[in-house]
Amino acid sequence: MKSVRSLAISMALVSSPAFAQLERGTTMLNSVSTWLLSIGVVVLTIALMFVGFRMMFQAAQWKDVAPVFWGGVLIGGAAGIAGMLIG
Repeated sequence: MKSVRSLAISMALVSSPAFAQLERGTTMLNSVSTWLLSIGVVVLTIALMFVGFRMMFQAAQWKDVAPVFWGGVLIGGAAGIAGMLIG
């Protein structure tokens, strides 16, 4: 029992320097998360602008622009969800 306890303590002391290498990976994943969220916002904004333009100035009906709207929502949402999962 005493040897198990001393082994656990020594493993805990040895493993703490190993966590120092996670900083680069964490920084990279945070950068990817930021990019994914930014891309999602841009795609969704462009899709909504396109739908609004078509409906206002070209008298398009909802059935004409619905695929563009839902595609923008799915692409923007997927990028946003992936960014949140990574971050």
